[in-house]
Amino acid sequence: MKFFQSISFRVTLWYLAILSIMLVSLGWGIHVTLSNRLYQKLDLSLSDRAEHLKGFRDVLSIIASGTFEDQAGESITFYFLENDRLHNIAPKGNFFPVSKEIIERVLSGETLFEDVHIPQKGSFRVFISPFIPANPVIMPDQAGGIRQQPGYEQWLRDGGFVPAPPGDDKPNITQSPNQEKGFNRRVEIESAALVIALPSEDIESVLGHLCNILIIAIPLTLLLAGGGGIFLAHRALNPVKKISDTARRIEESDLSRRIDVGTKDELGFLSETLNQMIDRLDKAFNRQKEFTSDASHELRGPLSVIQAEASLSLRKSREPWEYRKTLEVIISETERMGLLTSQLLELARMDAKKSQFVFESIDLNEFLHEICEDMAILCKNKKLELRTDLVKQVQIAGDRKSLRRVFFNILDNAIKYTANGGSVRVVLDEKNRMAEVSITDTGIGIPDDSLPHIFERFYRVDKARSRSDGGSGLGLSISKDIIDVHKGRIDVISQMGKGCRFIIAIPKI
Repeated sequence: MKFFQSISFRVTLWYLAILSIMLVSLGWGIHVTLSNRLYQKLDLSLSDRAEHLKGFRDVLSIIASGTFEDQAGESITFYFLENDRLHNIAPKGNFFPVSKEIIERVLSGETLFEDVHIPQKGSFRVFISPFIPANPVIMPDQAGGIRQQPGYEQWLRDGGFVPAPPGDDKPNITQSPNQEKGFNRRVEIESAALVIALPSEDIESVLGHLCNILIIAIPLTLLLAGGGGIFLAHRALNPVKKISDTARRIEESDLSRRIDVGTKDELGFLSETLNQMIDRLDKAFNRQKEFTSDASHELRGPLSVIQAEASLSLRKSREPWEYRKTLEVIISETERMGLLTSQLLELARMDAKKSQFVFESIDLNEFLHEICEDMAILCKNKKLELRTDLVKQVQIAGDRKSLRRVFFNILDNAIKYTANGGSVRVVLDEKNRMAEVSITDTGIGIPDDSLPHIFERFYRVDKARSRSDGGSGLGLSISKDIIDVHKGRIDVISQMGKGCRFIIAIPKI
């Protein structure tokens, strides 16, 4: 078998597919969780810083004066509108660019977090919130400066900031490209937007490093898991190979081999099931061999008698009465062969589940009365007493023809093996929703060691069931098969010298 067509390969593929989904999901979950945690921490730092700045009484004046000391990496900008024009106040004039639309939203009362990327400056996490100054009067000619907001494209061209005049330690208000000339007056600010930005490059670096680790670790893990999966799958499925090898060596002529896996898992259960199946097949083949052998033996007897009688008659001339006696023997043996052939055919049909049973409602009381009336003649010939004890109206579902054969066969045996002057008793009763018929005789009985075998095919009790009595050893076997089809049971109780009691139970309707 090719490796790529094996169960081991397919199991490993499924295992790797599930494992890859789990690892990718786990990596994605770790990345998202870590990202959220880091940004939550940064957002908390930004919001705390904003609350701290809002606590300054004259923060706008301090920033405009140029004396405000910001923290490392921090960028603080206040935006406000005047005459529908956007202006900003930032420490040392280094304002952080934010679009006018966002500022207008914040001025209307919103609080926002934004991610902003500025060329040549990097990525920033920005917190923007409304700010109501306690002292809105600002002096525009101080060092911090008040600027009219340039366009966003200009911010990008200028690197995001409007530079202060070169060589000036304390730059005055620096005009942007769109600055109105002569903007040198007192400005009263009633509301503004506070913008605080911190670099997020460290967070992106950590997340990028995590992605690189996952990109290397996941394929490596899948590679190692694939190798281990192939090894484990091969080891786990190795008993299947043993099962296949053993099954391949089992033949029809030799069913003695058994599968020995030695485990208690599903494969062990499978091997046990297969061994049970082989046991059933072995028993079936043995029964078939015994059946063929017994049938041949049973048929060989009458054929031998017929051949011998015919040969003796042809050796010399005989009297008419001798020819007549020979023909009578031949006819008797032929009838016996016909009966045996009929029984063998019936057994074959029942084994193949091809017997035709026509189930109908039967009044067992009336049915047994009819059979006992027919058997009364045989009892009369042997001076036997036939007694019946039948209850009324016991209905069963059954096939009349086959059930007649069962009761006739058992009654015939009871009469045949009961000495003259004895008795046969038929009793019909009801027990646990079953119609129970017991047939008791005062015959010679059956030995204890033979009781377990009397329903086996071609089994005859020595002396009691001799071939001279005309028995073939198939009657009780056929009877049991018929009762089994009717979902009933047949049992026997016997004591040597005191007779037998056959009990037949069939479900009522």
